Amino acid sequence: MAAAGKDLYEQGLAREQAGDVPGAFESFRRSAKADPRIAAPYVGLSRLLMRNHQRAEAIACLERAAMCEPSNAAIYTLLGQALAQDGQLNAARERFELALRHKPQSVGAAIGLALALEDLGERQEAVGVYRKLLEHSPGDGEALAGLLSVADGEALEQVIGVAKEALQHASDRDAALIGYGLGKALARNKDHEAAFAAWSRANAARRHCAGAFDAAYFDQRIDRMIEIFSAPFFEARSGWGDSSERPVFVVGLPRSGTTLTEQILAGHPSVYGAGELDVLTDMATGTPDRLGRPDPAWPEAALQLQTHHAEAIARDHLARLNMLAPSDAQRVVDKQPLNFWHLGLVALTFPNARIVHCTRDIRDNGLSIFAENFTDEQRWATDLADIAQYWRGYRKLMAHWKRVSGLNILDVSYEDIVADIEGQSRKLTAFLGLPWDASVLSFHEAERAVQTPSRWQVRQPLYSSSVGRWRAYEARLAPLVRAAEGEDIR
Repeated sequence: MAAAGKDLYEQGLAREQAGDVPGAFESFRRSAKADPRIAAPYVGLSRLLMRNHQRAEAIACLERAAMCEPSNAAIYTLLGQALAQDGQLNAARERFELALRHKPQSVGAAIGLALALEDLGERQEAVGVYRKLLEHSPGDGEALAGLLSVADGEALEQVIGVAKEALQHASDRDAALIGYGLGKALARNKDHEAAFAAWSRANAARRHCAGAFDAAYFDQRIDRMIEIFSAPFFEARSGWGDSSERPVFVVGLPRSGTTLTEQILAGHPSVYGAGELDVLTDMATGTPDRLGRPDPAWPEAALQLQTHHAEAIARDHLARLNMLAPSDAQRVVDKQPLNFWHLGLVALTFPNARIVHCTRDIRDNGLSIFAENFTDEQRWATDLADIAQYWRGYRKLMAHWKRVSGLNILDVSYEDIVADIEGQSRKLTAFLGLPWDASVLSFHEAERAVQTPSRWQVRQPLYSSSVGRWRAYEARLAPLVRAAEGEDIR
């Protein structure tokens, strides 16, 4: 790297570490311009762009970095991860395989490849990658967790034994990874007591790393959303946004049936299932930029938006959907469950959008959340009382949207879908304003990628064993049972 480019790159690193994102971006950009043959500045730019949810731009920077250093496995791994996050799973698979070609023992590339294979439905291929990784890195938490999720038969029994041993000496990071996977494997074997103990260990480890959930702040946030997005707020902004009916948002708590619902809808020839998008979050957090000043942040920024802002947000959103979906798709489904936070923005920008609200018995839903490996940001998911508290706040906000937003919202119960798949599918299809098509009933045969913890369930014919599953753990689920019965949850 030339001296000028190197100085600018190091300046960018220092600014990034100091939290000066604009300054870091400018330094990396100038470094890349000073010496465009060097990969490092492009990697730095990609890191900042990914943090800002600008994945397409980040991917372009990483592609440029790979051109600069075509034998660098780390760059191909980063590129694979970015492509996977963007839903480009086949392209991600190619980059991970390329990384492993240059560095066969790369843990990051192997894990990325295995996850991409899982998302693509190639279970046995994923097993092979996890096994090979464990040969090189015995006890690796991610590899063990992955193998626990995809192995079966005698192979599963073997990995359960290895995981139990590894869990006794694991760091918090590995204990979380292994514990969630081990709990699921034990639950499949009907060893409910041991399964719950493994999940409890995983959640304690995750909470120790991520910190505790701030229930008081959460309640204040819900109340502030309700205060800002009032009935007069929407009345004063009637007629804003774009009249398109193309966007469909499937919302609810995680593990409430959002993936199943999207799979049913995506089985219709006029519907495209886009998976879990970050578009609404990007639009909300980016509102200060549209206002030309850093403050106020969302949701306070909503009070400063004008009609031309809403129209611009809608145009940008539709442009993103157009990039993802075929032109003949009349409806495009975004199944990011936590978009329930952003329905105020939807009402401003797409007043004709359809909202499918997935509900599920909080005892089953909460148990499923407790058993799942979520990100550190989801602190509420590591404690049963916190899960119940979050459920109560989410329900309060959803009830508010129904009262004041003017949006077309359909409640769909997971239990009702399981009990009457065709009846509920007809109801969903009619809600989207589309003619009935029996192909929606073959959702489990679809050859589309699924990037959620439900990836294997939705590839099977519908089953009812997940309804009432909480009863096997009832003695340990007091906060969820109290919530279901309408009592105080703490």
